[in-house]
Amino acid sequence: MASRKRPETRKTPEVVVRRKSKRSRSPRELEPEAKKLCVKGPGSSRRFDSGCLWAGLASLQVSSPCRNIVRALHHHKLGKAAWPSVQQSLQQSFLQSLASYRIFQKAAPFDRRATSLAWHPTHPSTLAVGSKGGDIMLWNFGIKDKPTFIKGIGAGGSITGLKFNPLNTHQFFTSSMEGMTRLQDFKGNTLQVFTSYSICNFWFCSLDVSATSRVVVTGDNVGNVILLNMDGKELISVPMEPSC
Repeated sequence: MASRKRPETRKTPEVVVRRKSKRSRSPRELEPEAKKLCVKGPGSSRRFDSGCLWAGLASLQVSSPCRNIVRALHHHKLGKAAWPSVQQSLQQSFLQSLASYRIFQKAAPFDRRATSLAWHPTHPSTLAVGSKGGDIMLWNFGIKDKPTFIKGIGAGGSITGLKFNPLNTHQFFTSSMEGMTRLQDFKGNTLQVFTSYSICNFWFCSLDVSATSRVVVTGDNVGNVILLNMDGKELISVPMEPSC
């Protein structure tokens, strides 16, 4: 009698069910655990339960990358973010802001580079611009009138400093490579010379005006700083010490 062959039995493949990690589970799957985070007190409302639920879900989910500058700096202060990531956040924020910038107006009255700029203290749309050739433009870009143009001497007349007179905003101070610090009006007339050099090797390369102290300060190319009052009287001249 022939022996019967036993029918081959296929092994049922084992299915291993792994629990999803908290990072990959959906909010619905996390809901039971979120409810455990809330201790429901007597008389608590449904609104409170819902708020507590989503607060729990938020604590279980991974936070999104920090893109806010203040938050990035705060995280860096707490030691939660390295400085390169903070720098990246700052760069991204700056680049995003550039997308909203547009050229509003432009003017090109000079045949040489623009060397100094000054905003009018009481008219936000008025700007004074000095050039390497000593030319000065008074530009009110809020109106369509042609800008006021004051012709300079050309080569050697570079405007190195430009400030409006805080006591009379129809006047402005200039320092230049021409060797002078002077007060001028909008027509280009020189009202007063505050400092002057007669030698071409010396000139003034910086200028500022203090409205509070009523003092004009100017510096030359050999390290001297000169303070004058608004009448042009020299108060003090200080030579800068050479650096070691």
